[in-house]
Amino acid sequence: MLHCVKLVLCLTFLSCEAHVIRSRDSADSSNVFGLTGLSKNNATDATFMQGDIAIPKQDGRTAFIRSPKWPNGVVPVEFHSSYTTAQKDIIISAMTEIMKNTRDCIRFVWRTASHPVWLRIFPGQGCWSYMGKTMQKGAQDLSLQIPGCVHHSVALHELIHALGFVHEQTRPDRNQYVRIQTQNIVSGMAHNFDVYSRTDADTLGLPYDFGSIMHYRSDAFSSNGRPTIVPTTSEGRNFESKMGRGEKMSNLDIQKLKKYYSCS
Repeated sequence: MLHCVKLVLCLTFLSCEAHVIRSRDSADSSNVFGLTGLSKNNATDATFMQGDIAIPKQDGRTAFIRSPKWPNGVVPVEFHSSYTTAQKDIIISAMTEIMKNTRDCIRFVWRTASHPVWLRIFPGQGCWSYMGKTMQKGAQDLSLQIPGCVHHSVALHELIHALGFVHEQTRPDRNQYVRIQTQNIVSGMAHNFDVYSRTDADTLGLPYDFGSIMHYRSDAFSSNGRPTIVPTTSEGRNFESKMGRGEKMSNLDIQKLKKYYSCS
């Protein structure tokens, strides 16, 4: 039942708190998943950072202020009518992963008239989500383009953004674990690799996670097929070919999600 849809979402990004950002992704043509056949991420009322995180268009906006949690961990959802039953099942399986791994501390439920804000999952242009509970009323969009974005891992990644997390490699301590190969990044896309300061982001006191579902691929935004992110630790080098290619949440993803939502 998606009255408490049993969902399990692979999440591995650092806790999304206050983040200084540069809203310059409107011209991004690549996508963080390395998928082909996708439209450029686009929304009429938002701009993008880090490729797939939507932020409301506001004049002079330069920072994403603390990502609000969904009250009591309850996320009302509705699907656009364009999705087939099979496509809905793929997305629901990502929700179920999250619910299962948080022991229903985070729950996806069907939207009813009593919910002032809900997550509207629709086949927009590209794969993207807002970060945390952004809206005060009405539908908050999460785009999973048909068919390119309708994969378990992609749905999981975007749902975790919606729960309030950013990408793992933007952590303040990122440079202790990976090196960014700027010479291999598509021109104009280097801002996608910005790192947050310790006053702007919260790692929740948990280690860097090369295996996070929220980590970029090693060749994200590559202009020549060569790595744009290279692990610099022995542990990380074992993950280089797997970064950003996971199908489920890592153990640390689960720990971070549970800690952020004060799950037992």
